[in-house]
Amino acid sequence: MPSLGLRLTVLTGSTVPVPLPGPLAARVRSVQVTESDEDRSVFTVTLDAGRSSTDGALDPGALAASPLRAFARVVLVVTFGALPQVLADGIVTEVRWTPGDHTGEATLSVTGEDVSTLMDRTERDVEHPGLDDYPQVLAVLARYAADGIYPLAVPTPATDPPLPIDRIPTQHGTDLEHLVTLARRHGYAAYALPGPTPGTSRFYWGPPVRAGVQGALSVDLGPETNVVSMSFRAQAWAPVTVSGAIVDRRTDTVVPVVAAVPSRPPLSAVPLWASAGAQRGERRLRDPGSDAISAQARAQGEVDRSVDAVVAEGELDGARYGAVLRPRALVGVRGAGWSHDGLWYVRRVAHTLAPGSFRQAFTLSRDGYGSTLPAVPVTAVG
Repeated sequence: MPSLGLRLTVLTGSTVPVPLPGPLAARVRSVQVTESDEDRSVFTVTLDAGRSSTDGALDPGALAASPLRAFARVVLVVTFGALPQVLADGIVTEVRWTPGDHTGEATLSVTGEDVSTLMDRTERDVEHPGLDDYPQVLAVLARYAADGIYPLAVPTPATDPPLPIDRIPTQHGTDLEHLVTLARRHGYAAYALPGPTPGTSRFYWGPPVRAGVQGALSVDLGPETNVVSMSFRAQAWAPVTVSGAIVDRRTDTVVPVVAAVPSRPPLSAVPLWASAGAQRGERRLRDPGSDAISAQARAQGEVDRSVDAVVAEGELDGARYGAVLRPRALVGVRGAGWSHDGLWYVRRVAHTLAPGSFRQAFTLSRDGYGSTLPAVPVTAVG
């Protein structure tokens, strides 16, 4: 799919993904990939399945032999110039065949989710004797090395190795559910990242990442403009404080838990949470059975998520931008005025590729108004 210097490569297979056969690749009409900091990544590949000639038809008979089928591994690679980037790596979960009629051609659409879906298929009842949370994560992820999924895990600040005579950590649910549960205890995040090479992915388990500045989004800057549309809104009631008390299971004492100030470095000069004062919402901590450290981490995580109360939404011309905008990282905005210029956190990106077009619809957020930098980097940093 050539597109203004952009090339898309679709790889698929039951085990090792390989490029689509030429005749099938030529029928790819569009690709959509949605990435979010809260949900699994989802992709859809749509092909023209209409009859173009007797020997080149893609009909139900040919469909049966297509490598794009349920449970297949699909890797989508976008190349700008000589630089390939893995846009998605996942498993096909749905195949849709739509016969053509007098209004249009037949289409074949395959939809899938990122490779973390492999971790969410089987519920387990497992004991992890002697293993604290971080070693449990490594033990669980080791099962998926053969699938090309490698751990990117960060040790927890505090450890509490369980003595078998005291307690034995257990897992009741899928591996993904267990990893997410362990992450929430420490205010951590758990999710799959595609690449860096086709056919491999990483599973990140650690503190929320808000580093690495991507190339700037340019608004109303003449020939340097790469944003098609953009709007901003403020969620006045979003910032909250969290407080409460727990009975620490190790000391059997009541421990107060209070989180009011975000732990993240500010992205704005005038944070909304600071100006809201007494009007900030108050949340009660409801975390029975935790130790004091885990309870404080969960309360702090809720406060940190709530302060990103200013939201930007828009669409980017991917060909002009010349890169893949990714969530869970920072991006600079310029040309939108002092209140909205500066660094933003990328929450969600929906990529849409079609012949001659690459659009990226995005959702950004930060804690208030005004830039903390005199100028934002035009190209990616870090």
